Amino acid sequence: MELYIFLGIFGLYVLISLLILPMQYRFLIALKAEEEKNRLKGKKQGEMYDDMNAGELSLHGNMQGNPLFFLANLFASILYRVRHGGDRK
Repeated sequence: MELYIFLGIFGLYVLISLLILPMQYRFLIALKAEEEKNRLKGKKQGEMYDDMNAGELSLHGNMQGNPLFFLANLFASILYRVRHGGDRK
């Protein structure tokens, strides 16, 4: 019985992660574009986060640090690397 409950909860978590995946992927694309734009300006990643307002920092922290989004973040990162050739800058 406990196995069915665990599998049900895990299946629900995977389903939620797949539903959140498009949002996480778009967030990752926007973040990478912002990092590239700041890199061309000569800013470092830390300076980019220092220049963000409180709302953007809160959104970023929630999108990247929320345990509910862990699997969606992992899927989005894999999808990004597959679609963009794994180019790391």
